[in-house]
Amino acid sequence: MRPREVEEKLSQLERELDEAEFWRLVARVKRSRKLIEAHADRIAGIDAEIFARRAGVRVGIALGTAAMLLLLLLAALLLLLAPKMQPALHGLLTILATFLLMTALHPLAHLAAGKALGMRFLFYFPDGPARIEPTLKLDYASYLRASPRARAAMHLSGIAASILATLIGFLAAYLSNAPPFATLILGALLLLNTAFEFSPPLLVKLGFRIFRKSDAYRAFRELTLREEP
Repeated sequence: MRPREVEEKLSQLERELDEAEFWRLVARVKRSRKLIEAHADRIAGIDAEIFARRAGVRVGIALGTAAMLLLLLLAALLLLLAPKMQPALHGLLTILATFLLMTALHPLAHLAAGKALGMRFLFYFPDGPARIEPTLKLDYASYLRASPRARAAMHLSGIAASILATLIGFLAAYLSNAPPFATLILGALLLLNTAFEFSPPLLVKLGFRIFRKSDAYRAFRELTLREEP
């Protein structure tokens, strides 16, 4: 895509904020390191404007991270206390702790990996199918300026964290002799979550475009991106 065409399209998007057209342009700009360096800040500005149209809660990085760390602490305490409870409560507390681990570890992994790879984050906001999942909003200019492999690694960190959380929960249930129902549920969750985390590229190929927002698809997209010289 020629630099003049990008300039014209950006000017149009700054006026109209056409989200679908914006992401088509981003996909083309990503292929050129020169275009990224020239337009990353303008693209980030449009991204921020589009996101601003979404109503919802926003929590600062420091406060949101503190809340995620508190969730991790709570999950650890529940895993320690659960074996001392009567069997049914033991199982329920272990399952609850696993979901708390999944909730907290996912954004924390993104935050740690992203920062290590030179990306910046602006705030937390609730997202996901139920609009309650704590999610990080990237500074899109820093995301674009990172290499495709770095962007993929940041997305993959969330997948690794989610699988790790379910693995910890399953092992905690198994090693602490939790009731069979808890061990079975957490074993099934581990298998299903692992399969689900890696399935979006195939699901998108089959026509389920909703999975384009998943970490797996975004990582696949970045790993298969071919930058122009």
